[in-house]
Amino acid sequence: MKDNSYLELLDLTKSGNLRAWTDLQNRFSHFANQFAYKILKDADLSQDVVQESFWDLYQNLEKITTPEAFPSLLKRTVIKHVDRILRKKESQNLVFVDPIQIEQNSGGLDVSYLEKECIETIEQNVKKLEPEDQKLIELYYYQNYSLVEISKSEGKSLSFIKKRHTRVKRILRIGIGETFRPEANLNLMIAA
Repeated sequence: MKDNSYLELLDLTKSGNLRAWTDLQNRFSHFANQFAYKILKDADLSQDVVQESFWDLYQNLEKITTPEAFPSLLKRTVIKHVDRILRKKESQNLVFVDPIQIEQNSGGLDVSYLEKECIETIEQNVKKLEPEDQKLIELYYYQNYSLVEISKSEGKSLSFIKKRHTRVKRILRIGIGETFRPEANLNLMIAA
């Protein structure tokens, strides 16, 4: 089956031939691995991304109407999964930390009074939100779910979740106040 082009392998896979799918994966996995590694700089994560990408494509084989586009579809799927991983890494560096966990771990740490006050203020303002808004904050900032994942789990449209997220951020920004937001103080100085 190695002599078949990827177009033939894709057609055979659509008709239920798993051997053809394995050959297709073997043919494109090196390219996908190298592409993911260039971005992630981690061999294990790159392999995970490639596996997830092939799984996505396999689940959506019937939606591939232009077989010639398979390489670019694979590349776009790899980019989607790489982006998800990068966003999770990025969101782990956000200011929002679980206040309860900080309290439990702060026994040996030297946490300044200002940091504690900031965390308490954030916690108090989150508690003032409606329960569904608190859940959104919990899922997005503390558990690192994407807005797409939250919309699926809540059974709401993505645009609804995005609008709610924007509204909740605005409420928290106002509630947290100017003290803990240096960029807000800068805006006030510019306005004066």
